[in-house]
Amino acid sequence: MRPDGAPDGLGARLARRFAERTLRAELDRLRRVVGVNAADPAPGRPLVLYANHHIYADSFLLWHLVTQVWGRPMVVWMEKWDRAPLFGPVGALPFPAEDARRRVRTVRETARRMAADPATALFLYPEGAMGVPEDGLGPFRADLPRLARVLPEGVAWVPVGIHTSWWGEQRPTAILAVGAPRGAPDGSERERLEDALARAREVRPGDAEAGRTEPLRDGPRGVDERWDLSPLAPLFARWTFRDTP
Repeated sequence: MRPDGAPDGLGARLARRFAERTLRAELDRLRRVVGVNAADPAPGRPLVLYANHHIYADSFLLWHLVTQVWGRPMVVWMEKWDRAPLFGPVGALPFPAEDARRRVRTVRETARRMAADPATALFLYPEGAMGVPEDGLGPFRADLPRLARVLPEGVAWVPVGIHTSWWGEQRPTAILAVGAPRGAPDGSERERLEDALARAREVRPGDAEAGRTEPLRDGPRGVDERWDLSPLAPLFARWTFRDTP
């Protein structure tokens, strides 16, 4: 068993490696991932990260931040877990809208893992559904104070703003802005997440070049960076113009 008590037999390890390979393949669609204040915000304490959810890759990005950058085990609640159970071995737990008993079991399992291993980090989307980036944050559907009452003491609550931009390359760049930790929800969570998202949206390529952001992952270069076909230009000019100078 792992320190958090999650299964760690041969089958679970093989399944976890397959899921991690799938996650990395999805992240390879991005040119890079950069962070703003992206150091672990509360070492030695369990975390609840609450983030906006505007693109499909948000969970992959948070998985990378939590497990690959911070080295923590993670938990995420998936409404449609039954359709993609392969992510269970990396920390995904079922949270179906129509089954309260399974949701309660998941909440209890999350609390148990946090108590067993304080490095455990849960990330969730308080809006409850993926939204359109241009619409900003939607209403919070998650009852964060109620959740705090069933989690162990000492949990740090941290907003993470996630934004995806295009910096003149074939592949997009993802920005993660990590807010300051709080000891418990106090009603300001939506405002704090809005601030984190705004900071992520303010990042420009020059900030990365000047060291004002932290590199979290360098992805594959696109064909625009790999290819230089200028030696073929004279040949293609003959095939393009009637009279070639």
